[in-house]
Amino acid sequence: MSSPNPSADFPSFSSPGTDPGSDKELSSTQALWRIARALPLVERSYAIIRFMILRVKLLATMDLMLPAEGPILDVGCGFGLWSAYFSQMQPGRRIIGIDPNAHRISMAQKVAQQLGVQTEFYAEDVRQSAARGPFRAVYLLDVLHHIPSADQISVVSQLTDMLEEGGTLLIKDITTKPWFGLKFTEILDRAMVGMKEELAYRHHNEWSELLREFGYTVRVVRVPDVLPYPHVIIAATKGKRPVAQAASGLN
Repeated sequence: MSSPNPSADFPSFSSPGTDPGSDKELSSTQALWRIARALPLVERSYAIIRFMILRVKLLATMDLMLPAEGPILDVGCGFGLWSAYFSQMQPGRRIIGIDPNAHRISMAQKVAQQLGVQTEFYAEDVRQSAARGPFRAVYLLDVLHHIPSADQISVVSQLTDMLEEGGTLLIKDITTKPWFGLKFTEILDRAMVGMKEELAYRHHNEWSELLREFGYTVRVVRVPDVLPYPHVIIAATKGKRPVAQAASGLN
């Protein structure tokens, strides 16, 4: 579980230890260890930073909200870190990851092959994705605020169409309060993506209302952190889309 010391959430990389892959059941920390070891040095350093930011407690919370088996879509999968993590925690999941960066997709495929997890990866932008489902769940982990605000609603509509009835749309993102937490996150995001990309953060209450308009039942979990990241997890269960929404042209 989470600890005030970030390194306590992730094992030291200074000593080799025993390969946790030999265990029949992996802990969250062991699963993250295996992913990091499968990456080249530069990508491994990036992964460790991401794991320390998100922390085991947050990932374990998301893991409990995802179905234990069946097809799941990972939107903006990057190097496949989360696909590899969630696949290891529940081997019955078949995770399909999409990301527009072909280099990251290639790396994700290599990691998945080395770990022996049930995943597929495709170099696609979600806005032009050929993935159609139906999926038991779709998740976006720190992805939505990187999608331009003008496209966010249409992306949610598209993902809703890919979900089976009763399926889960799981969103981990950054909410807009407290203000200093948002600014702290924005500074780090800018360091990663530069100044040209739009960062389209929304308050979690706004996302909740939008999702309810699409017929979802919504739960929101705030996940506190020793660092001032305003983490929020939104778990939405798909119901029938309201007639007015279906006729609005968003679908």
